[in-house]
Amino acid sequence: MKITFLLPHVRLSGGVKALLEYANRIYAMGHEVQIILPAESHKWYRLDKKLSTLGKKPTLLNPESVDWFDKSTTPPQADGVSDKDFSFKSRSKRRGMKPTGGNQVPITVLPDNNTAFVPPADILVATAWQTAEFAARLPRKTGKKFYFIQHYESLWTRDKERAEQTYRLPFQKIVISNWLKQVLADNYRQEANVLVTPVDRDLFFCEEKLWNIPRRVCLLHHDYDWKGYKEGIAVIRNLKSKNRNVDLVVFGAKVENPKPLFDEAGFDFKYHYRPTGERLREIYSSCDIYLCPSWHEGLGMPAMEAMACHCALVTTDTGGSRDYAFDKKTALVSAPKDVEGLADNLTAVIDDKQLMLRLAENGQKKIKEFDWERNCQRLIDLFETR
Repeated sequence: MKITFLLPHVRLSGGVKALLEYANRIYAMGHEVQIILPAESHKWYRLDKKLSTLGKKPTLLNPESVDWFDKSTTPPQADGVSDKDFSFKSRSKRRGMKPTGGNQVPITVLPDNNTAFVPPADILVATAWQTAEFAARLPRKTGKKFYFIQHYESLWTRDKERAEQTYRLPFQKIVISNWLKQVLADNYRQEANVLVTPVDRDLFFCEEKLWNIPRRVCLLHHDYDWKGYKEGIAVIRNLKSKNRNVDLVVFGAKVENPKPLFDEAGFDFKYHYRPTGERLREIYSSCDIYLCPSWHEGLGMPAMEAMACHCALVTTDTGGSRDYAFDKKTALVSAPKDVEGLADNLTAVIDDKQLMLRLAENGQKKIKEFDWERNCQRLIDLFETR
């Protein structure tokens, strides 16, 4: 099959990483896959921006320019297969080739959203709501239309109404959590197939867990309010005010110099900027507990990756977390924005080693239930259903 993925960008993010993983794994299965990045829309009064794109042609990016994408199941160059054989038109020579790391799927950047720039295909996969708007304009020859929904974007985007309209488009919907499936059913009367995004077991694992005293707690920094970073810091501040000894480890991609974060928190902590791959695995594995204070998540990959690295999970009920975070079984769960409740749960795990070990063990087992090969085959099955 010829399959086109419409992505909003290829910057570092959990959602984009999952989509690149699907694209590369399906590419490795022998299908003809390409990624297209539609142009960003400009304000109506920015005629200079619109005029600057006139006459320009789509740009081809080097697939490996997505340098943060450390691991995916993608085909290496084999004997007798040249670089030019990896075009959109011919990839049958890839079948049976061994997986390797890095992105190998061709990426095309559109100068403007001219529908003529999108080639014919069997399948067209929209992702973020902006790409779904563009996909709605594309002719049938660009492929059967799917909408791969990874978050309830109307909760936080500035263009809430436009995002909501895309959920009503006559595309076949795929979601990454049962919570999202319920949201579409309850609010838009739309059906959806669920594909819970797996953790890459070859990348995120823990060979031998060394538990720390004082306990090390891992937290994601993000500049979106709904990621709950401020609530997470408030939880740690709460514990410190009660003379609880805890080591905080923070990672993120939005701030390179952590000094403003230290100043805002009122205390210093270990900070890692843009860790990926093995470095991120080492951070997770070095920690005892992963703290997720998000208000809502389509699924929540950092929490799942940390669980795969044998961390006990203390989380809010993010919606998407309901597929893996079961209170008192695989995690301790509290209500979103409830700093006291989250702090109480974190304290409970810190104070009770057996509880921490049980949550970590059960959580790791749960995460192993989700499988990339099975998901990719299920996705192909959905594409082939007429």
